[in-house]
Amino acid sequence: MLSIINKNKVNNILDKIIYSCLILYSLTFLLDLNINFLTTAFVFGLIKLIFIRPQIQINTKIFYLIFLFIICTFLSIIFNDVSSFSIANLSTFKSRFISPLLGITIIFLYPFNKDNTNKIFIGFAFSFFINALAVIYQFFNGDIISYGTRLTGFNNSYMLLCAVNLLILPIIFVLAVHKSNISNKIRLFYLLTILVNIPSVVFENTRIVYVGLGIIFPLIILFSIKNKLKAICFILLLGIYSFTCFQLSPAATQRFSNISTTTQSDFSNYQRILMWQSSLNMFIEHPLFGVGVGNWHEQYTTNYQPPIKTGDFYHPHNVPLDMFSESGVVGGGSYIILFIYLYYISIKNYLRKKDIISLAYIASLFAYSINCLTDCMFCGYNIKMPTTMFWLFTGFYLILNKYVIISYNNKDLNK
Repeated sequence: MLSIINKNKVNNILDKIIYSCLILYSLTFLLDLNINFLTTAFVFGLIKLIFIRPQIQINTKIFYLIFLFIICTFLSIIFNDVSSFSIANLSTFKSRFISPLLGITIIFLYPFNKDNTNKIFIGFAFSFFINALAVIYQFFNGDIISYGTRLTGFNNSYMLLCAVNLLILPIIFVLAVHKSNISNKIRLFYLLTILVNIPSVVFENTRIVYVGLGIIFPLIILFSIKNKLKAICFILLLGIYSFTCFQLSPAATQRFSNISTTTQSDFSNYQRILMWQSSLNMFIEHPLFGVGVGNWHEQYTTNYQPPIKTGDFYHPHNVPLDMFSESGVVGGGSYIILFIYLYYISIKNYLRKKDIISLAYIASLFAYSINCLTDCMFCGYNIKMPTTMFWLFTGFYLILNKYVIISYNNKDLNK
């Protein structure tokens, strides 16, 4: 009996540490710190397994599809006809595909529920609120001269900020406008976070964020507000507010006007088109297993460099083309199947329940998918956080919708 009491006490202490780490992660994920609080939470979760083993019930095929995706991309390292198996390629595979899965494994190590998950998103919203104020300050303080046209606040990577903008802001907006049991004060804070982040996003000058949020925000309003007249008025007011923010920044207005330009007059867009063509050629010439995970850069610079030199790029700035060029129809096909299934279960669940959790996840998934069309923020190079965060949010969705049920001592802790 004493042993059981001691185990429960240790378990409670570890749960508090894990949850504290998750809150700290939500508050500091935009900062360049030497400690990753999500990884720290994971480590304490593994320690927790020494003292208590949860009963796990899985009511979804998603984990089979994740396993299929991992295996199929791994096969490209072994069976591609461009290079032989190497430790370097294996290390790249681990970094891009295995390590980010830490995000989804967290759900098996802590008893998540709607209340404690909402508090984590309050932390994310607070981080975005403060960082947006920093970006606005940089803009009006003239720091655009020091930072260039890409302001990032406390963050040091505009591409990372772009990815998390499209992953998290749609969720925060759903939590703000969709009727739910979240308190009005918290919903107001979420809405203020969005209103502060709109000028921040404009001043950050990342065009895919303009496109992603410009599509997803009106859809969120239409699906969240039943009175369509109120919804349309809200969309118009948001549009006027966004337009006003653009008028404050000639650089942002210029970048927005060039979104659809595909000629050399906008070399950034033109570079992407050339890289996409090269990636398509890689896939056509190596259709089954591609050129192998980690080999895109070498193949691009040596065998598929376009007539006009585009620079020393390590990926084609497009996730589907990256997957098909590096891992062929085997790996690329498994990626498409995985995402189709995620859309299928979330949309099916939303149509059945009209729940805020499914709508928030669909909004994040859709915006993130748009981001993946112009950059490699899913299993990409160097910046792993967006992929890890994507898997974390997928895990939240699965456990809050009972696709995964974790029980300790036959007591369901997800209720």
